[in-house]
Amino acid sequence: MLSLRNLDKTYANGTQALRGIDLSVAPGEAVAIIGGSGSGKSTLLRLIGGLETATRGRVEIDGVPVSGPAETVGFVFQEPRLLPWLTVAGNVAFGLASLPRQERDRRVAEVLARVGLEGQGRRWPKELSGGMAQRVAIARTLAARPGILLLDEPFSALDALTRASLQDHVARLWLEDRQTLLLVTHDIEEALLLADRVVVLAPKPGRIEETVSVDLPRPRDRDSAAFEQARRYLRKALDHSLHGQMPAYA
Repeated sequence: MLSLRNLDKTYANGTQALRGIDLSVAPGEAVAIIGGSGSGKSTLLRLIGGLETATRGRVEIDGVPVSGPAETVGFVFQEPRLLPWLTVAGNVAFGLASLPRQERDRRVAEVLARVGLEGQGRRWPKELSGGMAQRVAIARTLAARPGILLLDEPFSALDALTRASLQDHVARLWLEDRQTLLLVTHDIEEALLLADRVVVLAPKPGRIEETVSVDLPRPRDRDSAAFEQARRYLRKALDHSLHGQMPAYA
């Protein structure tokens, strides 16, 4: 269980990024976080990942306070952040040095196949397209087998077709693994494709405005009437967080 309790974050310059965040995420649940500029979405994810420290409140995983990065938490950032002096396989294996060589090689081959990069391990980052590079970043995170997967707008820099393909691919991977997943995104459709719940943050300071359950069958159909209805409602909820008009589910 991931628990956020009365979480505040104020930076040294006095900017309050988050205020009074209370959220519980069950094991195996997928939660998306959306909100306008200044709503503290990425800050919230970094607090969960132990990359920043809260000003007040606490983040707990299975009752243990988060005090820094943990092996059980994997992070996929907006950019792939691949090491240019390592091959694709070397990047995926980064962080697996404690494993025996045979197990490390087996795990790297397995996750590369899962993200659609089977046989690409000897290539260099400079030879990859943006979509392929982000697949490597996802494979690197999955190779560590984290119990909690944090995604910080991982497809925002990609073109529309590549982004849609990777969204569907990550949705399939999550269905196979069912690890706890938290996704920060500006993309309403992406949130609906991946999440069981969508948390809408209001800005300045970031605070939870509404939590929307996504009761749609998986795999999700972008073209279905139910998906379109959910998309319209979530758009209204986001508008409400920014402008104060109550949404109506219709």
